[in-house]
Amino acid sequence: MFDYNNVVRKSELFGIKKYSDAIYRGELQSGKRQGLGVMLYRKNRVYEGEWKQDLRHGKGYERYSNGNKYEGDFEIGKAHGKGVYLWANGEVYDGEWRNGVKEGYGVWRGIFGDSYIGEWKNSKADGYGVH
Repeated sequence: MFDYNNVVRKSELFGIKKYSDAIYRGELQSGKRQGLGVMLYRKNRVYEGEWKQDLRHGKGYERYSNGNKYEGDFEIGKAHGKGVYLWANGEVYDGEWRNGVKEGYGVWRGIFGDSYIGEWKNSKADGYGVH
């Protein structure tokens, strides 16, 4: 995603912040996550990307403990904008997100050659689309 060692660690804003279940290494302003940083959780989950006022905001990458991955836009801590979600089993959703759910136009591809291209609402195929 970004060059952690040569960009973030050398930033004059670099700091480390510990939480009960995670540790943050990245840019801090007034004690809040702001700029680029990496959040490592105890349960094998990681987020690396942009932060704004202590929340994921901007471009980011998140790998969940179950092996699923999301890469794309975040706003106020949630997937929002364009992004790709890859399930550990090989399914993929590439499309629009709103407040952490699939919403807008997107393409889902299953592991058995099936797919859906079209509109989504509240993370479900909705409206016009082709299956």
